[in-house]
Amino acid sequence: MVHLEPAAQARSSDEVYRAVQPCRALGEVDHVAVVSGSLLSPALADSALLDDADLLVVRDAADPDLLPIIDARRRRQRLTAYEIATHLLAAPPGAEHAAHERDLVARSVPPHLARHADCLQLATPALEARFGHLNPRRAVLPSQLWEPSPVPPLRAPDRVVIGWGGSIEHREDLRAVVPALRAILDRHSQVVVAVMGDAWLRETLAPLPADRLSFTPRGTLDSYVRFLAGVDIGLAPLLPTEYNRCRSDARYLEYATHDVLAVCSDLEPYQAAVRPGETGLLFRDAAELEAVLERALAEPALCAEIRARAARAVSQERLERRHSGDRLGFYLAAASQLGFRLAPVRPLDWGALLEERHAPRTFAGSRYVALGAGEVERLLDEGLAHQRAGAGDEARRCFAEAARLAPMSYRPELLRGAVEPDPREAAAALAHAEALNPRSCEAPFRLGERLAAAGDLGNAAAAFERARAAAPSFGAPQERLGELAEAAGRIAEACALYEEAALQNSAFALPIARLAAMALRDGRVDKAVGLLERSLQHDPGLSLTNLLVGRVYNELRRYSQARLHLHRALEGAEDRATVLVEIAKAETGLGNMEAARVVLEEARRARGAG
Repeated sequence: MVHLEPAAQARSSDEVYRAVQPCRALGEVDHVAVVSGSLLSPALADSALLDDADLLVVRDAADPDLLPIIDARRRRQRLTAYEIATHLLAAPPGAEHAAHERDLVARSVPPHLARHADCLQLATPALEARFGHLNPRRAVLPSQLWEPSPVPPLRAPDRVVIGWGGSIEHREDLRAVVPALRAILDRHSQVVVAVMGDAWLRETLAPLPADRLSFTPRGTLDSYVRFLAGVDIGLAPLLPTEYNRCRSDARYLEYATHDVLAVCSDLEPYQAAVRPGETGLLFRDAAELEAVLERALAEPALCAEIRARAARAVSQERLERRHSGDRLGFYLAAASQLGFRLAPVRPLDWGALLEERHAPRTFAGSRYVALGAGEVERLLDEGLAHQRAGAGDEARRCFAEAARLAPMSYRPELLRGAVEPDPREAAAALAHAEALNPRSCEAPFRLGERLAAAGDLGNAAAAFERARAAAPSFGAPQERLGELAEAAGRIAEACALYEEAALQNSAFALPIARLAAMALRDGRVDKAVGLLERSLQHDPGLSLTNLLVGRVYNELRRYSQARLHLHRALEGAEDRATVLVEIAKAETGLGNMEAARVVLEEARRARGAG
């Protein structure tokens, strides 16, 4: 079995709960051997393992080069499972939605992979409710703990520590409960607040008195365990967003097993596990949190009983080893339904995987090797972090060094081609990546984009055709070919290519948007509405589609519906002024002249700021 992780996940809590622990438990089962890593790991990505493993589990990946791998595996009756562990389409509260939505190709790949795989596993029931339609063979496999905590709590008799730990993506969740914490600190001199997280969270906590607040930098899971040993009451706040509703209850599990009273948001992640007054306490907003904390401070004996019941429940019901049979049973059932037989093609080459250059992690009593800590992975991971931060030169340096260390691996050249500012250097890197991995669809696709941007349309079209041949279901090459055909005035050909792209990858919104725009130009308004509404069924929060739908409804004088979709479009809009102008049209149509004036003034300010 191979468990494939998304890039840049090493040592995160998601990696621990969704990969390391499940793989370790499965590796303890007779006749099961497991390898985990990401496509940044040459020992995995550039070996035959992805093709030969009897089972490949892919978690939250957005890599189109997995499409030809899945196709090849299916031809050989090798089972592939896709895992959805976080919301595929929504961002955490306060995150930059525009950046999340801008690359519509990347946005389409995870749901497309989930549909394209043989079976689907999901981390929470809420994720199944949202994405279960993607695959009929599916199961919910919740996160579990490995074992009860052996670390004794460090209780101070003269004070109460309210604790929270998390990353910058949870900043808005934490900010929402700061007023309640401030009120509690004002009334209870024995209470202090302890936070473990990113340094940027200090600003969020500024309203709290500095002498009553301790801050621990974010670290490993082991350091988080040590942090929890000094916490009495653990907070798990979540704003009621689509992203948060699909999160796991891992925070509650950590609190319960470390003898910390769990005080959690009354939201889907915690509603099943936290029985109020029995295994934890729930709150719906900051005011209710304040009342819940007052109760906890006033009734220490009750809180001790709640902590004890929660610890017993977790140790009896939520330990990983006890669920490995459920996980393995799901894979065996899916394989049986498809007529596949889970049996390795050849024995696993442990010696190659355990070479020192791969920095493998092994686990006593388990046939499990975790890759991802080698020098090549470190360089690629660091380069991706620089790329996200806009430091292109540093990213390019990391990718080039990785290419030097792994000259036969195509991934460093693929990544280098994405950040090379010189068009010829970028094209050379992408062409080299394609030569190293002729099965890749992403390398020729990205090469085609670079060539098209440079005006070399003939070679761009040839590159897009190679990407289309490598992975027909990708959809993005067909859409780009359609753009080239439309620009050249070959409208019928463009239409056929857009339709093929939408048919192959229904999660890809761009070809549907282009077909709708063409229908509008031809006066076929009903067809445009039908296309866009069907697209919204797949991705209801996408700004682009909501903007187009809003425009169509304005044209049809269905102003209330237009306003609804346009306000959805505004949330993730890169060009806010354009959306605001359309909202003003809807308000005018509804007779709300003052509202239209205010919105138009906001549009003018947005244009000025841009």
